[in-house]
Amino acid sequence: MNIMYKMDDYFIRIREDSSGRLKLTVWNQYGDKVVSDYISAASSDYVWTSIARSSSESVVENVKCRLMRTC
Repeated sequence: MNIMYKMDDYFIRIREDSSGRLKLTVWNQYGDKVVSDYISAASSDYVWTSIARSSSESVVENVKCRLMRTC
């Protein structure tokens, strides 16, 4: 999975590295990187809460939806 898209005031990239792990990178509207973390659908609540704090809850919900391929 390698996708990049805009949502609200954020640019979101989900990229699969050479070992198959997914990395989430989020930039704000000014181009500042606010999140850069390895993720999975089974990531802990702490990881998702941290991502929501740095970006938004809607970003987290959208990324989870894409990971589970339900949206």
